[in-house]
Amino acid sequence: MKLSRFGLALAGLLLALAAQASEYNKGFNNTNYAMEDVKPWEEGKYTLPDFPAAPDWIGFYVGPEVANKYFADSKSLTVGEDGVVRLILRVQSPAGAENLSVEGIQCSANTYRSYAFGDSINKRWIESMREEWRKIEYDDKARRALREDLCVDKTAPKSAEQAVKLLRAAPWR
Repeated sequence: MKLSRFGLALAGLLLALAAQASEYNKGFNNTNYAMEDVKPWEEGKYTLPDFPAAPDWIGFYVGPEVANKYFADSKSLTVGEDGVVRLILRVQSPAGAENLSVEGIQCSANTYRSYAFGDSINKRWIESMREEWRKIEYDDKARRALREDLCVDKTAPKSAEQAVKLLRAAPWR
């Protein structure tokens, strides 16, 4: 008999505590954090640079197992207010073939976007049909190296000048 009374009393106490907790949480509004002010990231407006006539190529090291050579044009390098580092990327094969592209790297999200690809015969850009930002995967050695060189602690450089200095000072891993 004592056990059943104790069980009933315990159950009643637990129900009362649960009701009180739900009533307490209903009106709780923590004003210490400005979560409502945080807006989702939006990409800023960007205009493609002119096709490079006299670029200033800065080579960057991708890895010992990669035969291609990689370069970024310091004259086209920009850092937008949206935190995106944009540049012209040049990939050169061992046979001498070159591919140019206009790329953007969003440091904080570890993502990239290709804006356009170079037509070196007609000296023009062909805009990319893929507008979405994609995650920089582990096997994407070139973009990963660029992100490691440019994005210190996942933060975009403050200016294009700082980005150029970071690229020039990057270690040859």
